[in-house]
Amino acid sequence: MGFNWWREGDSDGTSAQEIVDRVQADWRAEHRRIRAEDAHAGLWPHGWPHEPPDQPLSVSEAHWTMQRHRGCRVQDCPRKAAARQALIAAGRMKPDTSREY
Repeated sequence: MGFNWWREGDSDGTSAQEIVDRVQADWRAEHRRIRAEDAHAGLWPHGWPHEPPDQPLSVSEAHWTMQRHRGCRVQDCPRKAAARQALIAAGRMKPDTSREY
């Protein structure tokens, strides 16, 4: 048994560097998955289209639309307005009644 006895033994995966490596690998895998899901995002300008939807939005579609149209104003973007109304109707969003928009 030499000076580096702790390095020569079998690793159980709990060293600080092994944990850091595992977290980084998980982070990279998650971001690759997200980029793969959003592959269509590069096809159209950000937030496109701004026209009102043809049918009512589901709650998940409304959330996604609000995120994609975060740079738009509700007054100027019919799609964001429809998403906002869907979230209000579903009880997922409560507008601030003390402000005038």
